[in-house]
Amino acid sequence: MALSALPEVFNEVELVINLKEFADRKSVEAEIKKLCLSAKPRGSAMVVTGRYMRIEDLHKSLSRLQKGKSQSVGLTEISPVNQDSSRRRPATPIPPAEPVDVDPLVMDYISKKHSQKLDSMKKTGVSIDKNRRVHFRSLYPGEQGNVHAQFTRERFITFYQKIATGLETKACQLNTSQMQVLDTFPELLVTCKSHNRQIYQLTGSFLSLEGFEQSLRSSPKRYSQKYSQISQVGTARASASSPPVQQNQPNDKEEICCICLDTLDKSKSKTLDKCKHTFCRDCLKRAFEIKPVCPTCGVIYGALKGTQPDGGSMRITVEPSFLPGYERYGTIVIHYYIPDGTQGDEHPNPGKPYNGAARTAYLPDSKEGKKVCSLLKQAFDQRLIFTIGISSTTGRSNVVTWNDIHHKTSRTGGPTGYGYPDPDYLKRVQDELKAKGIC
Repeated sequence: MALSALPEVFNEVELVINLKEFADRKSVEAEIKKLCLSAKPRGSAMVVTGRYMRIEDLHKSLSRLQKGKSQSVGLTEISPVNQDSSRRRPATPIPPAEPVDVDPLVMDYISKKHSQKLDSMKKTGVSIDKNRRVHFRSLYPGEQGNVHAQFTRERFITFYQKIATGLETKACQLNTSQMQVLDTFPELLVTCKSHNRQIYQLTGSFLSLEGFEQSLRSSPKRYSQKYSQISQVGTARASASSPPVQQNQPNDKEEICCICLDTLDKSKSKTLDKCKHTFCRDCLKRAFEIKPVCPTCGVIYGALKGTQPDGGSMRITVEPSFLPGYERYGTIVIHYYIPDGTQGDEHPNPGKPYNGAARTAYLPDSKEGKKVCSLLKQAFDQRLIFTIGISSTTGRSNVVTWNDIHHKTSRTGGPTGYGYPDPDYLKRVQDELKAKGIC
């Protein structure tokens, strides 16, 4: 998957409104105030500054107030604002948004399981060609259209990577009874690979796939067939292909490797010490390169090691102030720091430099919050908190990013604002840590 970086990160944009286009200035000011935006006069116009999404919402609401209902909506220009204090426009023009190459497996999952969200994005200028290349069309003329397209691109990349991160596929043999269990897991995408042998490919998050397997385990009759993890999509080194399917069905009395679904050759097989499950030696080696867990039951063999860059620090402090929903407790503040460096062999672009990161996260200083903090420290020591990849917010590559363990980076704002209150967060993050062997 190739995602090129945005030419520039836009924190804010400005909208210049020609007040002569409106009959009532107070109505315009009321719409601006409703969206909590700042505005300054500029001659007979008004300049409004804010986040692009809110500026776009203001643009839509003002179209209902404008005299004559013309297409301009009193809009003189919409342009990015520099991050420096002068707030002058950048000297270089904003180029059109570059297209994005996406993984066919991820896009197939998105188109079938997140079709409503994808359709809404298409209305803002997103289009996908037959080669699974995503394009971003300008809805406004000139440079302001390029700004709109860049933000549409950034919004799509954020949405795409949120889905792609942690998406996995598993191949399995399922009978009719087992297929009925899938009805309780609508988030899983089921693709038939062989009708004769009842082989299916399941695509979804690790927790959904694990939940499905646990449901089968609860009924021994249904759990007569094992199934195996084949690949993790959305990462630099994982394969999105299905395992080879043998045409000759093995005898029911013969043991099969649940990874390749072929008959086990005892001279080339290996039995795991803890759980006693047996696999082809080569298949098990390939599976352990992805994650050192039993592909059948999930028992962990050894400690998982991630690709977090070396040299970082995790500093923990406690403050007396409370978080929403945890008024009886203080606040644990976690300060992460990963310096700039050079990528190693385990990273997407070995030998190339990467940009470091400084992140702050918050936990309640309760018994459960302290437990989560301890687990996060263990995950940090095992290099599982961060990785190197593409930023989901800016589209920039070769940067330090989060690695599937969600953090609360804001004190307030609720789940959608990465903050509190969120009564289920501590349980969810423990599930995410458990999936990586941290418990």
